[in-house]
Amino acid sequence: MFARIVNRINCMLCVSFLALGLAQAQMTVPAGASLALNGGTLDPAGTDVQIAGAVTLGAGDLNNAGSVAIAAGGSLDGGSGNVSLFGNWSNLGTFTAATGSVSFVDGGSTASNIAGSTTFDNVSFVSNVGKTYSFAVGSTQTIGGLLTILGTPAQGIQLKSAVAGQVANINLRPTGTQDIQHVGVSNVHATGQHLASNQTNDGGGGDAVGWFGAATGGNGGNVAPTPMMSSLNLLLLSLLVVFAAFLFRRNFPHRT
Repeated sequence: MFARIVNRINCMLCVSFLALGLAQAQMTVPAGASLALNGGTLDPAGTDVQIAGAVTLGAGDLNNAGSVAIAAGGSLDGGSGNVSLFGNWSNLGTFTAATGSVSFVDGGSTASNIAGSTTFDNVSFVSNVGKTYSFAVGSTQTIGGLLTILGTPAQGIQLKSAVAGQVANINLRPTGTQDIQHVGVSNVHATGQHLASNQTNDGGGGDAVGWFGAATGGNGGNVAPTPMMSSLNLLLLSLLVVFAAFLFRRNFPHRT
């Protein structure tokens, strides 16, 4: 009974802080506070969400957020719920993927930044306007479930490193699956499964190691693979070399 009362007090404190944050165009869960959705839905209506305390979705959803930032010391437990946002994602604290999903969608921004390394279960990047996602240099986004990247034939969604010429990484684990269409990649390496093998680099600048083309190429479709000789061609080449050596010895006999 006492623990239940404490939890209710924590939630009431959290809601009051959220209401205060809303007036400042930011919803904040401060350090020491906690919020458990317990199957409910929180819709911040495009407001940024700052998590310095503890947020637990359970089977609930955090929908229609602007940016989501997990501060150092903060935690977000995704449970089996869904987080959808159209702004930036920053993970400097603890994100527990569980079996939930994080959905990056179109909204009030045509470009979003992904900071920190995060392990997702299911994550999707979907855009009808060719949105650009910039990943922090040296960061790795790891996916254990479904990776969805969907642009359109007219507007390929763009994934790039935050700094041109420097690399960020996406690691789709062997147990994961992918649904990828119309994506451009610049300086983002696929370090797990080969990604989008039946696609081409749609508007990206290149350095797309582990993307597109044959899984053994790893060149992002930007460098032609080295052709390999068949066994027959190797045999013919060997015979040609032997014949050339025979002609040389016949026309230029060794003299003592």
